[in-house]
Parts: sequence; structure tokens; C-alpha cells
Amino acid sequence: MSLKSAYTGKVGKAFIKARIHRSMTQEEVASAILINIEYIKAIESGDYAIFPARIFAVLYFKKYAKFLNLEIKFFDIYNAEVVAAAEKELEPELSSELFLKKNIIYIFVICFVFLISLIFIFQCNNIDEVAEFRSEESLSNGEAFKIEIELNFENDINELHNEINNFFIQDKLDSIQLDVTVASSELEA
Repeated sequence: MSLKSAYTGKVGKAFIKARIHRSMTQEEVASAILINIEYIKAIESGDYAIFPARIFAVLYFKKYAKFLNLEIKFFDIYNAEVVAAAEKELEPELSSELFLKKNIIYIFVICFVFLISLIFIFQCNNIDEVAEFRSEESLSNGEAFKIEIELNFENDINELHNEINNFFIQDKLDSIQLDVTVASSELEA
């Protein structure tokens, strides 16, 4: 049987805050007020199932509250009508908290997908801009490459013309430099 409710959980958090405010551990509180540490843990967690009877829960609750100077009334978890009324009061708070707790993964997934889609959209726009720039650059590079090829081709042709001209000039010079003497005996024949 569970003797815990949302209200007792809130009350337990008040005990925890007050104890931490005094800079004490659960063990230190248990030894200071002579209460079993398990009862301290039960009050702070809001689960009174560990207590053998309602009267023990009430007395230890009051003793612990008095030690921490808390003015909190014992929430009678043992009375079903009191529990039902408290749960009705806390229901709007719990429903919004439960919605967030249950759907937190879905919320993160949706946010993650949304961020990825935004990044993708911006990347696509940047890719298009880069592609346009690169295509313009490649066109200008292509034109520059074409001009360079034409210049190289013209230079190669000019070099070939020069080599051919040099060959013919050299051949003329060779024929001019040869001293050809014709023997008279060859002339008669």
C-alpha cells in the first residue's frame, strides 16, 4: 500500500530545503532528534508507508518539523477524503507537469528536426550562391583557359615558323659557304 501523494511529496521537499538550509545531512538530523533515519527519509520523500501506524507518522512529522522550525501541518495521507480533495487542488499543476514530462522527448525531437531543417535551408541557399559564384568563376576561368591555350598555340606556331626559317637560312648558308670548284675535266665531259 502506497502512502504517498503529490502533496506529501511537496511537503517532503520543504523538509529537504529546510534541512539543507541548516547544512545538515539526514544522518545528523536523525542523531540530533533521535529518530530512525528511515523515518527521516520517509518524511522527506513524502511516503509514509514505512510507519507502523498513523500516530507514529504524525508524531515523528511534528518532531522533525519542530526541529527545523517549520510550521507545516501534517497532511493526513491516511484519510482518503483528504487525499482526494488535495489531489483535486493539485490536478491543474500536475497535468501541465505531466504533459511536459510525458512529451519532453517529442518536444526535443521536434526542436531538433526544426533546427536541422533551418540549417539545411540555409546551407541550400549558400550552396546555390556558391554554385552560381563557381559557375561564373568557372566561366571566367574557362575563358581565361581558352585564351591561354590560344596564346600557347600561337607561341608554338611562331616557334615552329622560327625553326623552319632557321633551317632554311642554315641550309642557304651551308650552300653559300661550300666552295664548289668544278674541275675542268668534268666540264669537258
